[in-house]
Amino acid sequence: MIIYPKKWNRDYAKDLDSIDPMIFVDGLQELLLIAIDEIKVMHLAYSGGIDSTIMLAEMTKVFGSEKFFGDQKKGKIHTYTLSSREDHPDMIFARQGAELYGSIHHEFIVKPEAPLEGDNPGDNIVRQFFNEISEHTSEIICGDGIDEYMCGYYDHMADPDYYYSYYLSRLNSGHLVPLDEASGEVFVYLPYLEPHIVSLMLNIDLEYKVSSKERKKLMVLWAKKLNIPDKFISRNKYGFVDAFREKDK
Repeated sequence: MIIYPKKWNRDYAKDLDSIDPMIFVDGLQELLLIAIDEIKVMHLAYSGGIDSTIMLAEMTKVFGSEKFFGDQKKGKIHTYTLSSREDHPDMIFARQGAELYGSIHHEFIVKPEAPLEGDNPGDNIVRQFFNEISEHTSEIICGDGIDEYMCGYYDHMADPDYYYSYYLSRLNSGHLVPLDEASGEVFVYLPYLEPHIVSLMLNIDLEYKVSSKERKKLMVLWAKKLNIPDKFISRNKYGFVDAFREKDK
C-alpha cells in the first residue's frame, strides 16, 4: 500500500500541462538575490530594458535605496548608460528607471572611435564604455547572457530551437571573450551566468521562454512580479551598439 505521498493516485500525464511558470520565476529570483548578495557590487550597466531593470530592482532589495528604504539600508546603487545621443531610448528609459529606483545615475554621450585593426564593429564602443566608467568604478554588474538563455532576441520567435542553439553557441567566443578583452582593468560581474542560474535556465523548456508572439516570457512574469512598470517591459529591444545609430529601428 502506498502511504506517501497521500495524493499519489492521480493523472501524472496531465501534470505536463499544469506546471505553473511562476515556479521557475521564483527559483531564478532566489538564485539571483543570492548571487547579488555574494558579489556585493553596487554598480550596474543599465539600458533601461526589462533584463537590466529586473537586475536593478533586485539589487535595490539587497543594497537598498533611500527612496525606498531610508538610510537604514547599506548603500546606494550607481547605474551607467552610454549612447551617442541624449534622446536614444536607452538613455530615456534608463533615466526613468534610475529615478524610479533611486540610483545614482551616470550618462555618457560619446561618438564611436575608429575601430582598431581586427575589431568587430561594436568592440570599440564597448571599450569606450568601460573607459568612461573606469573613472567612476573599478567593478560593474552587466546583464550579459540572459538574452541567450531566456530567448530575448526577435529571432527566437521565428525558430526557437534553431536560434536558441545558435545564440548559445556563439555566447562565449562571439560575446563574452570580446567583452573580457574590451573591459580592460574594470572587473565585470555577470550574475545571470552564475552556474546555478544557468543550470536552472537550461532545464526550462523553450515553451515557457518564447512563443511566436512573445519573447522572454518568464522575464515578463518576473518583471510583473516586481511591479516593474509596463513601459520597461514592453519597450523595443536595442542592442548595445544600436545606441550609436543615427536612427532607431
